[in-house]
Amino acid sequence: MLKLLQIDLVKLKNYRAFWVLNILYGLLIVSIPITVMEFLKWLKLQGADFDGFDPLKIPVLYFPDIWQNIAYVYTFLKIFLAIVVVISISNEYSYKTIRQNIIDGMSRIDFIKSKLATILLLSIGSTLLVFITGMLTGIIYTPNVEFAEMFTGIQFVFAYFLDLFTYLVLAFFLTILLKRSALTVFILLLFTPIEYAITANLPEALEFLIPYFPLHAINNLIAFPFKKYWFQEIQDYIAWEAVLVVVAYIVLYVYAIKTKLQKSDL
Repeated sequence: MLKLLQIDLVKLKNYRAFWVLNILYGLLIVSIPITVMEFLKWLKLQGADFDGFDPLKIPVLYFPDIWQNIAYVYTFLKIFLAIVVVISISNEYSYKTIRQNIIDGMSRIDFIKSKLATILLLSIGSTLLVFITGMLTGIIYTPNVEFAEMFTGIQFVFAYFLDLFTYLVLAFFLTILLKRSALTVFILLLFTPIEYAITANLPEALEFLIPYFPLHAINNLIAFPFKKYWFQEIQDYIAWEAVLVVVAYIVLYVYAIKTKLQKSDL
């Protein structure tokens, strides 16, 4: 598996878009907490208050709230890494490297493994960056750091990993299906509004299916966390049902990729 990953990384290292998108993604991960805190400081300087409450005391970036908050926000950035995956796979078709790899002895299953290994690496690397950013941010901004609170809610970092990995595998599947990077990115961008338009217009008798739509399933891993700051109840845990649905989608996407590649003329 490591050998297959090395082969794929050799292909990627010369793609400027690969480095640009990864660097941009990393900068956004690091800069968002800083931007949030600077915005709260600006609100205070402008004399803003929430019924006399200091905006800097809103615990958005405090332990343990920070884990669910940043995990939720960072899921909106996954399109950057999805584009990396799309470019990586579509270039295999554009430059005929997939055909050359098969001629040189790589099986189609090995090709799938190499791409999944790259997706796994991107997901793990991003998750580690989220963990480090969250830990440092929490330590800096939490007024009284307690060791137990530092890891309360850490499961949302795992949920972020699962969210990202599933979305990147979906991007893999769509690229294998469409083979063109621009078209695949366009479909990915439209996927959310189209799916939400469909689910919004489902008849009442079919509303029970909504949590099982692809992007709804992913989004159900991390619930919207910010309602608690205006005293509304939130889901502050990861539902096992959501995890099982997402894992089922990963298996389905990989099976579909395998079936498509085995039947395709490369």
